Amino acid sequence: MARPKFRGEKPLETLIHLADQKHVAAIKYRKGVTASELPIRHIEPYGLTQGKEDAMVRAFQLKPQSGWRFFMIHKLEDVVDTGKPFKPRRKITLPQLKIAQRYEKNETWTSALKQYRNLVGDAMADGTVTTDELQEIEALKREKGLTIENIRFVHASMFHRCLGAIIEDNIVDEDERMQIRFLHRVLSKLGWSVAD
Repeated sequence: MARPKFRGEKPLETLIHLADQKHVAAIKYRKGVTASELPIRHIEPYGLTQGKEDAMVRAFQLKPQSGWRFFMIHKLEDVVDTGKPFKPRRKITLPQLKIAQRYEKNETWTSALKQYRNLVGDAMADGTVTTDELQEIEALKREKGLTIENIRFVHASMFHRCLGAIIEDNIVDEDERMQIRFLHRVLSKLGWSVAD
């Protein structure tokens, strides 16, 4: 049974605490542009990658599908301690990081690019891109007039940050090679990958 959320803490602070304690976190992650049901995911938190205006946590997801994932911090609705310990698969860097609570403003990230980045982040967090998600993404591209250059910018930025988190410990094992391939497949399915 899940323990209560740590009072007074934000989702990132709770994840840092759980990483330090080596406890599995149960998270609710908001997907898409419109409100949707938030399934519970069980993750082992490992590290953080920060951008100009957002941050993503790198985690190993246990449920519903297992595998390495990235979750955008601003889309975490709730983080709860499951009370279940885990044996780290990699070095945990999350609790040692100094977290910048503010992000530099970057004029490059327009509202349309942020919306698109959030949808790309959802696809990366899930490990799959459903037909409905593809249709939602394509509709957003058309509605906002996103060009292939915009799409390349968002995809390359996300891939760069994820790759940095993967290689942070100077090791790329077979699971991480699969994660890099997975990122390439997701980005290709969305319209462009760095290998295209």
